[in-house]
Amino acid sequence: MGDLKYLLPILVAVILVWITYLVINFVATIIKTKKKDDTMVCGLNMQGKIFYAIIIVIYLVMLVYCIYYMITHLLSGDVDSVYLPLNAFTIYSFVFYLMIQWIIFFGQKQVLIGRVLFDYRKIKRVTYPKKTKLRFTYGQKTLETYIRFIDDSILKKSLQRTR
Repeated sequence: MGDLKYLLPILVAVILVWITYLVINFVATIIKTKKKDDTMVCGLNMQGKIFYAIIIVIYLVMLVYCIYYMITHLLSGDVDSVYLPLNAFTIYSFVFYLMIQWIIFFGQKQVLIGRVLFDYRKIKRVTYPKKTKLRFTYGQKTLETYIRFIDDSILKKSLQRTR
């Protein structure tokens, strides 16, 4: 049981590094796509921009606070106090990563949903099963995404190109 006490924080730290890599990869994908296609615009409405600004600020504050808290308690020799901020930041990072996947960027010929770039010409049969969901067929697959914070006018204007 004593070995598990030291192994579990290492596993949580590895998961945190992996999730942080995914977040950085997501941001790099957005930057790379915007460099290729200058017409890409963020499809968030004002409520979505405020919401995502708040969760990004919380993410950055938690990152700085957790690093500070862990370093000060490690230097003082209190190893058991390091687990709480590590676990809390790992859980928040996972939720943060899932939520940023709902951001949609619209371009002239393509749409970026999460980290996947879709061509408008290959999108077929667009439906709205709920007010906050978008379902579409791309190739042979039926895909869904949440559109709670997406501007309806930009969404409908860009998806008219699929017809």
